[in-house]
Amino acid sequence: MKRTLFAILALLPAAAQAAADKTAYLHFVNGLVEERRGNYDLAMQEYRRTLLLDPEPVFVYKQALNLALHIGKLEDARNWADYVVKADSSTADNWVTYGNVRWAGGDMDGARAAYEKAAALDDQSYEALYQLASLWSGKDPKKAAGYLVNYLELRPDDAPEIYYQMAVLHNAAGDQAGARADLLKSKEADPAYPQPRYMLASLYEAKSDTAAALSEYLDLLRMEPKNLELVDHIGELYASPAVNDLASAESYFLRAQAIEKTDPTSCFWLSVISEQRRDFAAAAAYIERSAGLKDDAGLTLRLAYYYTQSGGYLKAIDMLEKSLKKWPDNAEIKYFLALGYDDTGKTSKARALLGELLKKNPDYAEARMQLAVISERVGDMPAVEENFRYLLAKNPGNANVLNYLGYALADRGQKLDEAEAMIEKAVALEPANGAYLDSLAWVKFRRGRMPEAMAAVKKAVAAVWDDPVVWGHAGDIYEAAGDDVSAWRSWKRAAMLEKAGKRGPAEARIKALQKKIPADKAAALTQAYLADFLPRGQEVSSFAKVEAKLRGKTVKFDALLHFSPPEDFSLTVMGPLMAPLWRANLTADGLEMDSMSIKEIDPEAFNYWASLIAVELRAWFSGAAFSAGSMADGWGSDCLTGAGREVCLGSDGLPERLRPDRERKLSFYPSYYFYKNMYLFPGKLNFSLPGVSVSVTLDAGQMNFKAENRLTEPGI
Repeated sequence: MKRTLFAILALLPAAAQAAADKTAYLHFVNGLVEERRGNYDLAMQEYRRTLLLDPEPVFVYKQALNLALHIGKLEDARNWADYVVKADSSTADNWVTYGNVRWAGGDMDGARAAYEKAAALDDQSYEALYQLASLWSGKDPKKAAGYLVNYLELRPDDAPEIYYQMAVLHNAAGDQAGARADLLKSKEADPAYPQPRYMLASLYEAKSDTAAALSEYLDLLRMEPKNLELVDHIGELYASPAVNDLASAESYFLRAQAIEKTDPTSCFWLSVISEQRRDFAAAAAYIERSAGLKDDAGLTLRLAYYYTQSGGYLKAIDMLEKSLKKWPDNAEIKYFLALGYDDTGKTSKARALLGELLKKNPDYAEARMQLAVISERVGDMPAVEENFRYLLAKNPGNANVLNYLGYALADRGQKLDEAEAMIEKAVALEPANGAYLDSLAWVKFRRGRMPEAMAAVKKAVAAVWDDPVVWGHAGDIYEAAGDDVSAWRSWKRAAMLEKAGKRGPAEARIKALQKKIPADKAAALTQAYLADFLPRGQEVSSFAKVEAKLRGKTVKFDALLHFSPPEDFSLTVMGPLMAPLWRANLTADGLEMDSMSIKEIDPEAFNYWASLIAVELRAWFSGAAFSAGSMADGWGSDCLTGAGREVCLGSDGLPERLRPDRERKLSFYPSYYFYKNMYLFPGKLNFSLPGVSVSVTLDAGQMNFKAENRLTEPGI
């Protein structure tokens, strides 16, 4: 709002108004106008002209020196302040002004003396008390608080700010209880004043009272709903270990995104939450939009990781190559780019980049370890030894390096004495480490010490039962010890645990062993192998999808199946809102089955095929389908027959077709196997009858299965 000249004059002392007709005073008024407009240099010129024309009025000096302080002209302010207190040394306000000038110039003692004089002249001078409190705050917080108490008596309406300032003093003195008490008083005096509430929340956080801190922050958010930093901080508190409520944290980070889509904090946390869900595509999308990505090499590395986890290796490499041009000296980018090259088969580029990295950063242990590992894979033993021995020179007790170098030497039959000593040292450092026990078994085997090799490999497979390499070593050791049966079972486990495209060597060993094992043992060994991996007789519940095709009509249902040992099985077909529509229940006492009414389907036909399928599902989950059988051609046969069924195995050795002996009217085709707690379940269980086909698809994500398969020593 513009002020008229008369309005400005009304604000001035009476003595000033009496002289308003003077030229000097007109310059003063012009100065006031320019100052209010922000034209400080023009205002200062007008004040100087005023003082040239009339060097007496104290109020002009005070106005000019306050402006001089504001724009940093300390020398002018100091000169004018000296004049003010000389001209009128009995006014407290003049001494406060003088003290302000001394403080601005760094003369703390002079400022303190001026404020104390002002307080002595006028015990109602609250400005002097406030300034004294400010001056003493760093040196004597208790004394400063005393001044604020006196100030509050004079200015009770300033209670919110004064209690807040007193809390700051208590906190600086280490008195958190006093600080909290004053902050609560400030909050009570003005609940809408945010500063004390922020400080109160911070104190609660410092005391690990996260619930109380959240309560304050949430109240503040109601007052400041668009405060991005506050929204992010609330999200971080919910995500913290003290609360660990990721659902609530995510809601606040999404709220932050609604305020600012590129906000680095919420982008980061939402990527972390997506990562925990294994949704790497979403995690990558959040980092891609972050405003911090262009300047943060760490975010670049995180984004590269997300790309690789979602299969985008080439995309990750392209981004890391561009990032390396931007940050050519960033060792981590070089390291992870080398890993990317290695993952995509560019082994020589990976080794070259790691070598370049180590020239500048010779003690980058992870890079040197990776170079040694890649070198071992390509058979460059001089490079293997050079890099592993460098690491051991830095840390002779590095069990991982001791084991890795010892195994690399032992696997090639080189320096076996030294290799054995290294591995034994690694085992001594970590006696329960299955990988080290496997290396120990292998070096003992290489040295022909079979009893020691056997003892070590038994410990190794007990510790790392899900590693195909360890089971392969067990197979070699059992075969060398003359136990072809245990060797066969070990290699079968190795083949099943290995990735599908890498099973060739294990399958070749299995075929070679089968030539040495009598054909009449084929069925028993095959059944034992199936028992290793199929969840026979273990309790399981799972949601499923059922699709049935009957005489050209297709029906689809949600379902729930449950097996409870030893032989109880139920299949429940669900309708809308998961209401049960139909149920089959098999126990030792027989089969109970609801009637199902499907338009154009004969109820008797439905009951017939439904009962057959329910019986076969129970036989599968109980293990009855595999409990007995023979193989007509021994190792030349792919099918087990007996117990009223025929079980035919696929190339991976798992059942791919089961047929009951009932005139061969029902065939059962399990497929799409998946691991659950190291047991193999068929993702689809397909049934075929004359005119009828039924598919039961298990929901691996909604399966309740608690048993854990820890493959034991293979001897039978």
